[in-house]
Amino acid sequence: MSPLFIGLTVALFISSAITTFDKRLNQAKAQSELPAEQPTLPGWVSLLYWVNGALIVALLVLNWKYALIVVAVRFVFAVLPVLEIVGNVLMAPFKPKVPPPAT
Repeated sequence: MSPLFIGLTVALFISSAITTFDKRLNQAKAQSELPAEQPTLPGWVSLLYWVNGALIVALLVLNWKYALIVVAVRFVFAVLPVLEIVGNVLMAPFKPKVPPPAT
């Protein structure tokens, strides 16, 4: 296994974790599980959706069998809360702090 495949795979899983966490936050807001005033992730997270696609295409070009396995594992991790938890941990420093409600 070359360092290029390892690097692309790690980058794909990190960017997938962040985008999965962003998707879950947006879904929770749309379903009113989170308050509408809850702050969202920074705007640069939307660029990671394009990075995900580019990384998948790069893996497909380099080795399509390996890319299919990586996409399948990524799907399983997205269905399970693995990517969401990792994304939450990775984005913890970037989430704006919400002041506690005044009582």
